[in-house]
Amino acid sequence: MTASGSERRKGKRVDANLKLSVQVPRADGSHEPAQMETLNISSSGIYFKSDSFIEPMTKLSMELELPIPGTDGTESTAGAHCEGIVVRVLPEVAADEIAHYEVAVFFTQIDESGLDYLQKHINMIITDV
Repeated sequence: MTASGSERRKGKRVDANLKLSVQVPRADGSHEPAQMETLNISSSGIYFKSDSFIEPMTKLSMELELPIPGTDGTESTAGAHCEGIVVRVLPEVAADEIAHYEVAVFFTQIDESGLDYLQKHINMIITDV
């Protein structure tokens, strides 16, 4: 929030517990696949729990599994491939006694259909509240 108390984000952020597959970069240049749990989402980024520390400014490739409303009124599932950059990690330093970290990622790329599915999911949550 800004000093005036207004929200700076373009997209509405909503709480969401979704499946998230992340390709976490290793020091040797390879990637380690990891399953994460989202805390909240918006059309511009994602906030999730991670068992391991991920440095700020790390580029991530992610696949988000989204429940969306089906055309017949039922719920279906769609995937959204996205890439992003870590903008914040809490706690801010790695420590052995930390059970999990909270990681904020700003999307740098999301496929068009994935963005559409993400917005449909957010709208579904907003209308259910």
